[in-house]
Amino acid sequence: MNHLQAILTRGYTPLKTLILLAFVGLPAIAMAESHATADDEIQARFEEALDALNAEKVYTARRLLKSLLADYPTLHRARLELARADYLARDYDAAEAEIQQVLDDPDVPPSVRTTLLAFQAQIRDDRSTFEQRHGWTGQIYAGLMYDSNVNFGVGRDIVDINGQLFAVTPQSQETSDGAGVVDAGLLHTYNPNRTFQSGEDTGFFIWQTQGNAYYRGYFDETDFNLGVLTLRTGPAWVVPENWRFSLGLQGDQIWLGGDDLAFFTSLNPAFSKQLSDRTDITFAAAVTDRNYKRDFDQGRDGTQWRGGVTLTHLYPNGVWGTQAGIAYTNFDADDDRFGYKGPDVFAGVNWKAWERGSVYGRVGYRRFEYDAPEPLFTEARDDDEWRLTAGFRHELASVLPGWIVRGEWIWSDNSSNNPLFDYDRHQVSLGLQKNF
Repeated sequence: MNHLQAILTRGYTPLKTLILLAFVGLPAIAMAESHATADDEIQARFEEALDALNAEKVYTARRLLKSLLADYPTLHRARLELARADYLARDYDAAEAEIQQVLDDPDVPPSVRTTLLAFQAQIRDDRSTFEQRHGWTGQIYAGLMYDSNVNFGVGRDIVDINGQLFAVTPQSQETSDGAGVVDAGLLHTYNPNRTFQSGEDTGFFIWQTQGNAYYRGYFDETDFNLGVLTLRTGPAWVVPENWRFSLGLQGDQIWLGGDDLAFFTSLNPAFSKQLSDRTDITFAAAVTDRNYKRDFDQGRDGTQWRGGVTLTHLYPNGVWGTQAGIAYTNFDADDDRFGYKGPDVFAGVNWKAWERGSVYGRVGYRRFEYDAPEPLFTEARDDDEWRLTAGFRHELASVLPGWIVRGEWIWSDNSSNNPLFDYDRHQVSLGLQKNF
C-alpha cells in the first residue's frame, strides 16, 4: 500500500514531534502579547479551543480559534493552534497560510521560526502526496493445487458429474486431480481531492476500480478448468479510523473447460464502522444477476440476494486477530430446483506465529433449502455444508525478497437428503505471492 492509499483508506499519523516542537517557543510570543493574554476572557476562550483540539474535536476548535482571532488577530499562539487544527482537518492551504502569517512577524524568535519552517515543509509534502490523483496496488500469485473432488469445482449450483445427473453412488463419481493456479489483481484508486466533514472528522471521496484474473488448469481433468475474469468499480466515502461506505458494480465472466459458462453482474454496498482502535464491524449486501450461457444451464438464471455482518477484532499485542460473521442468501432461479435460501455463519482466527509469518484457520457452516425437488425425486434438497480452512503465510527475506509463500488446506463436507449431493472434498495448495 502506497502513502496515498494509506491516507485515503486508513488515515495517517501526522508528524506529531514537528507539531509539538513548533510550540516550544510560543510562551515567549505569548509573553510579548501580555496585554492580550492577561485578559481572563481571552485566556478562557483560548483554553476552551485548546481543550476541544486536544479532545480531537477539530472542527469545533477551528470555529473557536477563528472567532478568537477575528477579535484579536495578533494572538500568534492561537493562530498556530489554528494551523494545527487546519492540518488535522487536511486543509493544507489554510494551515500553511496561518503559519506564513506568523512567520511574517519579524519578532518571532529564530528557534521558533526554524521549527515552523520545518512544519510548513511537512504540510507541503503531505499536500503534494494528497494531490496525487492516481494510486496503484496489485498482487500476483502462482501455485499448485491438489483437488480430491474435481466434479464440484465451480460451485454448489454448477455441478457436472461426467455428464450424468444420476449415478449409482456419488462416491464412484469423485475424481481427483492436480492443477496449476494463477491469480493476479490490480487496484486503481482515483483521488479527486474532495473532502467532507463528518462530525469532528474529515472524510474523503474516492473512486476505486479493481480487476482480477483467476485460472485453475487441471492436469488431466481439463473439462473442469476454471477461469474467472472480474472487474469492479465504484465510489467510496472514507473517514479514516471511523467509518467507510463503498458501492461497487461488479462483473464476473466465468469459463468452465474452455467454454463460456456464465456472466454475473452484481451491486455490492458495504458499510464498515470502527468501534475502537482494534475492533470494527462491517455490514455488506449484494444483489447478483446470474446469466448462464449453455442451453442446458438456462434454468440456473436468476437473481441472488445476500446480506450479512462481520465483526473483526485485533488483540492488544497485535499477535492474535479474530473474525466472525453471519449472512443470509436467497437465490431466486428460473427453475425452482436450482433456487435456494439459507443462512451461513463463520468464525476465524489469525496468529502471527513467527517473524514475517502467520497461520490462520476458519470454520464455516451453510444451510441450503432448495425451492423444488430434482427430477425423479419427490422431496426438495436440504443441504448442510461444513467447511474448514487452515493455512499459513511467510514473507521471504533472503531467497526472494518481497515474495510471500502461501499454503492452504480446505475441507468441505456436504450432507444432503439427496444422496447424489452427499460428498466431501479436500483442496491443498502451495504457491508464491508478490504484492506491489
